[in-house]
Amino acid sequence: MAETYPVLYIIFTLLNAVRRGIERKNIWREFRRQKITLKPRLAFWIALCRELGIITEREGQLRVTSHARAWCNKTAEEQAFQLIASWQNAPKNQRARQFRKKLLWKLQHDKPLTSKDLKAFNGLAALGFISEGKLSAWGKLFIKGEGTPPTQKPVDPCAIKEDHFIALIPQHTDLLWDIENHLRPSIPGKYPLTKRALGFHKEDPQMLIDLLEKGLQTKIPAYTKAMIFGQPSVRVAEGVIIEFSTPGELAQLRRQPVFREYIEEFLSPQRVLVPAQKAKKLFQLLQRRGAFIQQNEEQPKVEKKRTHFPQKKILQPIIGNSAPKLTVIEKYKQLGQALDVLYRAPGYPAEQRRITPLFIEERGAITYVIAYCQTRRAQRMFRLDRMEVPGTW
Repeated sequence: MAETYPVLYIIFTLLNAVRRGIERKNIWREFRRQKITLKPRLAFWIALCRELGIITEREGQLRVTSHARAWCNKTAEEQAFQLIASWQNAPKNQRARQFRKKLLWKLQHDKPLTSKDLKAFNGLAALGFISEGKLSAWGKLFIKGEGTPPTQKPVDPCAIKEDHFIALIPQHTDLLWDIENHLRPSIPGKYPLTKRALGFHKEDPQMLIDLLEKGLQTKIPAYTKAMIFGQPSVRVAEGVIIEFSTPGELAQLRRQPVFREYIEEFLSPQRVLVPAQKAKKLFQLLQRRGAFIQQNEEQPKVEKKRTHFPQKKILQPIIGNSAPKLTVIEKYKQLGQALDVLYRAPGYPAEQRRITPLFIEERGAITYVIAYCQTRRAQRMFRLDRMEVPGTW
């Protein structure tokens, strides 16, 4: 829903739309995008800005003058006097200018107003000098000379909230004049810092970072800087990932408060993240409900301990002379072939496996081989340092 903003917001938005090269017939779309109520019509504001000397027109194309930035940084009192004078002199018709001049005289001296005078109130109302059919406090001050200027509010600092850079236009107009070269606001004074919004930014990223830090008076968050530079981001979440066999099983558990307190985050319709310290308790609850718990990392088959463990003959990989173990596994992964290995876990005897390597991952100082185990007929994860491949070292 569109909202009504002070006159400076409207003029500032109009100036920046012209600066971006938006055609005159499409400027109204910029106001609709920022949810700004544009009353009166756009032609009124263009004529007003032309009379202020901050917009000019050459060869049918609007241009922002060099005086525009300085005008936006003037005090509210200076702007108010110039707005009244520009409103009076904006019409090209001499009779229209005389009519507006006489209307101001009537308002100044409390003279009776005609119906035609009341119809002309919409322009003064848009400028903030008329409210509910009579002079506002701002109008009494600058048209009749009654009252005193309001106390100047302290400057609110800029801030970054929920991936948005927030700065009020009256207090940070000069800064936002430069930021508008890099970002487009979602509403006046609120600039999204998302990947989509930063897609419009084509200049040096460091220039934008310097402007944001100038407004914040401190360093911007590291994740925001990485997004501006276009760096890939990785979110690290510690815990145990639990995958259910069907989304319906997880949906059923989500309706039970006793299980929801163990879940930290839902990763997908079938996967949840559980804190490591709560995982064991959750496993016990699930097992009591009849769930089968299957660990990702390969666990050795528990057998009765014996003093002698006969070893079956293991097939030798066809790769030539002795080679590094990882090189052999990489070779079989590329060929998509299976090989026979011995897998040793601490406290358990070596076990022969026939595996087809699928992926090789390094997690810290440990290398894992994710493979399809033909012995167990399922995908398993093996630690490389616990594997023995004949003919390798």
